[in-house]
Amino acid sequence: MEYKPIKTQWQYDFVAKRIEQLKDTDPYTPEAEELRLLTEMVVEYVMRKAGFDDSQSPPTHG
Repeated sequence: MEYKPIKTQWQYDFVAKRIEQLKDTDPYTPEAEELRLLTEMVVEYVMRKAGFDDSQSPPTHG
């Protein structure tokens, strides 16, 4: 499956639904890898929407 960056709210909603379907998947499976990739895509989308670019990192808690 080919993954492209999320650019619209509709794409975000679609990916979020897929993440919900995969959230209880077993580790070390193709589905777990899909979950990891989709989660990274969502994080990147949210970061862009919040105004962060690649040179900035989000605030960390801890």
